Amino acid sequence: MRKALAALLVLFTLTASAQKKTVWGYLRDSATHEIIPLASVTNLSTGRTVMTGNNGRFSIELSPNQLLSFAAVGYHFDTVYYNNKHAQSDTLTLYLSSLAHNLGNVTVTSRAVSRYQSDSIERRRFFLQGKAEYKIPTVAKANSGAGIALNLDRFSRHEREKRKAFDLFDTNEKEAYINYRFPGSLVTGYSGLKGDDLRQFMQQYRPSAGWLRSHTDEEDIKYYINDRLKEFKKRGVN
Repeated sequence: MRKALAALLVLFTLTASAQKKTVWGYLRDSATHEIIPLASVTNLSTGRTVMTGNNGRFSIELSPNQLLSFAAVGYHFDTVYYNNKHAQSDTLTLYLSSLAHNLGNVTVTSRAVSRYQSDSIERRRFFLQGKAEYKIPTVAKANSGAGIALNLDRFSRHEREKRKAFDLFDTNEKEAYINYRFPGSLVTGYSGLKGDDLRQFMQQYRPSAGWLRSHTDEEDIKYYINDRLKEFKKRGVN
C-alpha cells in the first residue's frame, strides 16, 4: 500500500510539474491599447510577483487554473484565471482600465490625500458598487474582458465567497501600495538603472507593503535601494 501511495505521489508531482510553464504576456490600457510599463503581475496561487518591462511585456510561471492579478498606478485592478483557453495562445494580452478620478463628495488636496489614497478610494468604491449601503457616482468600469474585475457583485452572495473577494481586493491593494511607493522613476533616480536592468532590480528587490508602511520617508527607500544595489551589482546582473 505504501509503495502504491508513493508511486501515486510521484505521478502527481510529475504531472503538476509538466503542466507548469513560463507564460509570456503584455499588459495594455483597455481604452488606448498603449502598453503599461513597470506594473505588477502576481500569481496569487504562488505569491510570485513580476514586473512588466518598458514594452509592457512580462513572463511568469503558471499552471492551469491558477489566479493571475495585475495592478498599475492609476488603474483599477483585474484578475484572470489561467485556463486551457489561455494556454492555447503563445502570448497573453491583458488589459487594465484607468481610474476615472471621480470621487463624488470627497475633497482631494495634495496635503490631505496622496495619489495612492485617492486612487484607493475610487477602487474601493467601484469594488462595493451595487451594495445598497453605498451610493456610487458614475465611474469608469474596470472589467477589461480579460477576467473578473474586482467588483463585489461579481462574487457569490455567500459570506465565504464575499470574504474571499475582500481578501483578494486587500491583496491587490497591497501590491498597488508598493507600486506607488516604489515606482520606476524613484528607483532610477537613486540607482541610475534603466531598461531591463531596472525591471530586474525592481522585481528582485520589491519591498513588502508592511516594510513600506513602517518606513514612511523617502530617505528610507533611498538607503534601501542603495543597499540592494550593491547586492545587485555583486551578482553580476547589471
